[in-house]
Amino acid sequence: MGQWDDKFDRAAAKWESWQMHDYPQDERVLHKIIEDKARQNPNHVVFQFRDDPITLGELNDGINRAANGYLALGLQPGDKVAIMLPNCPEFLYSWFGLNKIGAVEVPINVALKGDGLTYQIVQSDCVALLADVEYLDRLEGIASDLKTVRNIIFTDKSNSGTAFPDWSGFETLSYHELSDRPATTPDATTHFSDLASILYTSGTTGVSKGVMLSHHYWYEIWAESVKYSRYTEDDILYSGLPFFHGNAQGITIGPAILADAKAVIVERFSASQLWDDCRRWKCTEANYIGGIIPILLKQEPRDDDADNPLRLMVGAAAPADEWHAFQERFNTKLLEVYGMTECYCCLASPFDAPRAGSCGQAITGWDVRIVDDNDNEVAPGSLGEFIARSQRMFVGSPGYYNQPEATLELFKNNWIHTGDLGRMDEEGYFYFVDRKKQAIRRRGENISSFEVESVISSHPAVLESAVVGVPSDVGEEEVKAVVVLKEGHSATEEELVRWCEPRMAYFAIPRYIAIRAEMPKTPSERVEKFKLKNEGITQDCWDREAAGIKLQR
Repeated sequence: MGQWDDKFDRAAAKWESWQMHDYPQDERVLHKIIEDKARQNPNHVVFQFRDDPITLGELNDGINRAANGYLALGLQPGDKVAIMLPNCPEFLYSWFGLNKIGAVEVPINVALKGDGLTYQIVQSDCVALLADVEYLDRLEGIASDLKTVRNIIFTDKSNSGTAFPDWSGFETLSYHELSDRPATTPDATTHFSDLASILYTSGTTGVSKGVMLSHHYWYEIWAESVKYSRYTEDDILYSGLPFFHGNAQGITIGPAILADAKAVIVERFSASQLWDDCRRWKCTEANYIGGIIPILLKQEPRDDDADNPLRLMVGAAAPADEWHAFQERFNTKLLEVYGMTECYCCLASPFDAPRAGSCGQAITGWDVRIVDDNDNEVAPGSLGEFIARSQRMFVGSPGYYNQPEATLELFKNNWIHTGDLGRMDEEGYFYFVDRKKQAIRRRGENISSFEVESVISSHPAVLESAVVGVPSDVGEEEVKAVVVLKEGHSATEEELVRWCEPRMAYFAIPRYIAIRAEMPKTPSERVEKFKLKNEGITQDCWDREAAGIKLQR
């Protein structure tokens, strides 16, 4: 008998007897909700950074101190502040503190450097930057280009003792100096429809865009997450995803607040530590993205794999052929969702009726359709693009900050065009196939890079793979796969081809294979496939045709 054998029964019973407090429209303002929660239960631990707890009362006080500090710098409603921090309490204090005075958080991808970093800070008109000294090496080279920034606030989360720079043209101070203010509520008015955040897209297919989110939109994201995941006050959420990522902000931070639950936050995702972390802190839910499910499955089996408190993992792109194996091995339910920041989780799997390989149904207040290139809805089972439209006012992004043409393209025919290809079956379940820009066209055949990656990554020696199209000498494209092997394992390119042969159509089997030590990735663990595509056929690409390999058709 395991310690957590009754975890599903206990969670189901609690959900039946519990109800989330639903705030009326005019109260759907993020910091007001936190104030209300802190007033009702100030000693409730809402966040725990590893072993360091933060109560609702402490969270609200930290928010007020940050808000008063930013007011003292002269920030006005509508001003934007870039936040470039690791996962830490100061991130949350500043996010909600800025919102409290009508200002806007702009979370910055901490791996950005050079022009990409400058672009996000300047394109969003940030007047201040909050950053940790850990990132000084990349900020020093661009400081003179941050023309919109007046103030730079530094933290030193690792206690390195690094001296804060005194760059010309900026007022520089420490976070301690900023927040050394009273914990009284500042005199400011914020409306539910006001802009709260600008989150930049991951840029996996090109230049990133700043997606605008209002207080009300965040509230709907959080509330729907509570519903489709069936969170209650008994839940302890777990995340190692970065705070600048929409997953952490929308599926962990906000739902923990709304559901009166707790969220345990770690610095980053670790396949080797996740299960022991969840046992240590009795976590009941964790998030996943991208290749996390295959990576966890490729860990060496342990006798206690199924003995854990995790009742649920919420995320996207769990391979259909690993769906049942994962749930059986780890005794944990998988719940797939689909969306992007512009239409956050517009699809979610019905809790009691999920399907392997499906990203769910339109159960979260959105209309979702599959359409052809002329925006005509296609028949069930046919391939087309996902488009989405909210059924509720003030839900969904109004577009991209300072990018009117990209916004018009996004909202063509008044529907959000996701750029994703997929299918819908007769019962309204949707299935993701590929990014429209990443689908491969080879000799008249359409190939899903996602499906090819699923087959290659299922090889016992493969840790992860990425598939892109590269130019063909006979027109259209050839299939190129970049593969990372598991540590201590080996496989030849021909072995990978033979693995694919009985598992996919002959025309989808990669012609080119490059075995490498690592992939280019964003800090949210998304492979930067545009880089692999743009590099074309590199010297390390093994050529199946040059090797004389004949495929069975």
